[in-house]
Amino acid sequence: ALTQWDLVSLLYSLDYWAVDPASEDPDLRNEVYAAAYRAGYLAKEARDDGALLTRADVIRMLLDRAGYGKVAALEGIFTCAYTDPDTIPQGGLGYAALAQGLGLVEGTYAGTRTATRAEAAVLLYRLMGG
Repeated sequence: ALTQWDLVSLLYSLDYWAVDPASEDPDLRNEVYAAAYRAGYLAKEARDDGALLTRADVIRMLLDRAGYGKVAALEGIFTCAYTDPDTIPQGGLGYAALAQGLGLVEGTYAGTRTATRAEAAVLLYRLMGG
């Protein structure tokens, strides 16, 4: 299962230096989270190091980090063709549609399911054009 700390440490590692998600160093964790707040993909009040992330959470954070957040927030312009539209969280249709359009996810969205580290890596790889 993927925790919030796992994902923010992975994303921090893209811009700075590799962070071991097993680190318990509070100063390092604060630095990594501060970078997430500055990048705009996590609000300070949403910090919860051990929180398990859903696939929808991961997609939202990745797309926000990539600069798609304002577009995803537009209402009434998105549609998508997932086999499980009921797993798209309230207010998440823009993110789900962008994820499909960008080729991050196809077929089943599974937005309410807990994400894994492997899924986060694959989503990030696809987002980076892999």
